[in-house]
Amino acid sequence: MALNAKFTKRAIIFLLCAFPALINGQINRSATELARENIHEYLTDKIFRSHVYQPISYGELKSLGKRDREVKWSIVHKFEITETQREADKKIEVQKPYDFIFYLDDKMRVLGARSYSE
Repeated sequence: MALNAKFTKRAIIFLLCAFPALINGQINRSATELARENIHEYLTDKIFRSHVYQPISYGELKSLGKRDREVKWSIVHKFEITETQREADKKIEVQKPYDFIFYLDDKMRVLGARSYSE
């Protein structure tokens, strides 16, 4: 009986310590997913409307602290846009790579973007 009580006590302590970390991880994952969805919508609805968009990778969602009143988060995103070019009366589809940093507000709405090169 004493062994079960020790085990139960340790299990409860472990769960109390692990629960906040699990919740925080879920919130961060949800925020990152929302940011990705909003960036996808921003690119396909506002910037590259008539082109094919292919996401390649996203960086880590980073908090910018209190540097700016509106901009709270940033995330790096690499993607390709398929453009149609004409060469000698032939249509050729060309994939152009892009590297951007997106700036988001506290509700993960895209406020702006800046291209960069590595």
